[in-house]
Amino acid sequence: MRVLKLEGSPKNMGECFGETCRDEIQDFYARRVQNAIHQAKKYGARDLCEEQVLAVAKECLKFSEGFDPDGHQELVAMARAANLAPEMIWALNGLTDLRDILAWGDLSIYTGGCSSFIVKGDKTSNGKTLCGQTWDLATDNMPFVLGIHRVPNDAPQTWSLTTAGCLSLIGMNEQGISIGTTNLRTRDAQRGVCYLSIIHKVLSCRDIESAVDTVTNAVRAGGHYYYICDATGQSFAVECSAKQYELTAVEQGFHVECNHILTEKLLVLEADTPKNSSLCRISRMNQLISSAPPESLSPEKMIEFLSDHEDGPGAICRHDLDDVSSNGAVVMSPEIGLMKACHGYPCEAEWTDLVS
Repeated sequence: MRVLKLEGSPKNMGECFGETCRDEIQDFYARRVQNAIHQAKKYGARDLCEEQVLAVAKECLKFSEGFDPDGHQELVAMARAANLAPEMIWALNGLTDLRDILAWGDLSIYTGGCSSFIVKGDKTSNGKTLCGQTWDLATDNMPFVLGIHRVPNDAPQTWSLTTAGCLSLIGMNEQGISIGTTNLRTRDAQRGVCYLSIIHKVLSCRDIESAVDTVTNAVRAGGHYYYICDATGQSFAVECSAKQYELTAVEQGFHVECNHILTEKLLVLEADTPKNSSLCRISRMNQLISSAPPESLSPEKMIEFLSDHEDGPGAICRHDLDDVSSNGAVVMSPEIGLMKACHGYPCEAEWTDLVS
């Protein structure tokens, strides 16, 4: 897996990213914006053009700047270096949020996927918490996946799996703060902060309380589930719509989420009935973890689970189901500073130690 190292001020890091990946970013943007238009038509019955998409993205940028000035500065510098407008880079970063705003939001889908887990130390072979996920998105996005090691001047260094032109997605910082996400579809999508900006700011936090507050206090553009863990083993599951959230401390055992809402409070906001794929994946991951002897649960065992093909089209490791694939995956153990990641199908890709 290709890993870029970005150093210095937010502006310097954004410029380096944009210059290094300029052609890829431009290509990726074109694919993502057409995907947003297609999904808005398919699931919200709205005919839109690129200008309308970018008008929404431009308004959302205003929220990002106030929410995380450093992340916003990096994004704008990246856009300039890639010869794109800042709202184009926002649209690239906030695709799932943008799709939901376009489909259901006030303008005056199908989820990409992902299967995630938190496994507490009482269940694992070495007594340390594990967390991670597959990262499922459009199959033709796979060439754009990469790892980023950021070394900012005034914040913790971070490691993340992401895509060309995007801020942090699944990641860990040097304080052990670790975060990942799965997409949820809720009908209260609004102009606001995109989920990658939220994750990027979480990775600048030095304690888990600040990390959780970052997620719950944000003016969120769309629905997502976030898991957040730290170097002491503290773990939280946060189901979010754009305007509401449910916070759960995971203190023992394990917690699995895919792409449908589990908490009763948010069910009334869900955009549609859960897809069969999400129901199959959560059932299978729960089965795999619950039936495994505690002494067997290790990072390597979780990689095996993320590579599972049981249930065929509904498998955890997805191979081009409805044009969606597992484009990568991550397993983290914040207490020991371990982050393993792969680019491509978890079952066959080479796994890299981003942090070890």
